[in-house]
Amino acid sequence: MRASLLQTTTAVIATALLFYPVFQIILLSLNKLPYFRIGGEFIPTLDSFMWVLQQPEFWRGLLNSLIVSLATVAIVIALSLPGAYAFSRYRFKGRDSLLSFYVVFTQMAGGLGIAGLIALFAIVSALGLRNNLLALAVIYAAGAIPYHTWLLKTYIDTIPKSAEEAALIDGAGINTLLIRVVLPLMAPALAVSAILTFIGAWGELILANLFLSGENRTLILWIYSLMSNVYSVQWNRFAAAALLYAIPPVALYVVLQKFLRRGLAFVY
Repeated sequence: MRASLLQTTTAVIATALLFYPVFQIILLSLNKLPYFRIGGEFIPTLDSFMWVLQQPEFWRGLLNSLIVSLATVAIVIALSLPGAYAFSRYRFKGRDSLLSFYVVFTQMAGGLGIAGLIALFAIVSALGLRNNLLALAVIYAAGAIPYHTWLLKTYIDTIPKSAEEAALIDGAGINTLLIRVVLPLMAPALAVSAILTFIGAWGELILANLFLSGENRTLILWIYSLMSNVYSVQWNRFAAAALLYAIPPVALYVVLQKFLRRGLAFVY
C-alpha cells in the first residue's frame, strides 16, 4: 500500500513538474502584455493567436513543414520496410554484423559536426538542390533509415512465418507479400517509426536553416525569426506560435495512439 501511494505521489509530482513549463507558455500566450512574470499583471486575450493566424508566413511555413515531414516519413517507411524484411527473413553472410555496422556508422557520421555540414552543403549545392523541400526530406530520411531498418527488423523477427508461407504457396510475389501480409501485421512498429520520423523532421532547425530560404522556409524557421531581435521579442506572440506549432505532432500521436501503445511496449 505504501509503495502504491509513493508511486502515485511521485507520478503526480513528476507530471506537475513536466507540465509546469507548458502551463507557463499557455499563460504567456494568453496574456495581452508581451511578457509574463510570476505574480505580475495578467490580462487574458486571444490577440496573440489571432495575430499568428493572420500571418501569411505562418501558413506558408506550416505547409512547407508538412511537405518535408510527410515526405520524410514516406521515404523512410518505403525504404526501411523492405530492408528490414530482407535482414529478418533472408540468410546471407555477415547479415547481423552488416546491419549493426550500418546503424552505428551512420549514427556516428551524423555527428561529424561542422565538417559534416560543410561536406553536405557542398554536395547539395553542387547538385543544385539548395532551397528544395524534397531534397531536404531526402537528407532527413538518409539519416533515419538505418535506425528504422533495425527497429522494423526487430519487430519482423517476432512475426510467425506461417502466414507468409501460406501466401507464397498461393502464388503471392514479394510485393504482394509485403503489402497484404507483412504490412498489416507491422502496424504498431510502423506507427512508432512514422511518429518518430515525423517529429524528427518537424523539429529540425539546423539543416533547414542551412538549406532553405525565402518562401520555402519551414514553420520552425519562421518562429525562430520572431526572436531575431532578442531585446524586442513579443513573447506572447512567440508563445502562441509555439503552441500552434505543436499541434500537428500531437494530432498525429492521437491518430496513431492505439498502434503506438503496442509498438512502444515492444520497442522499449
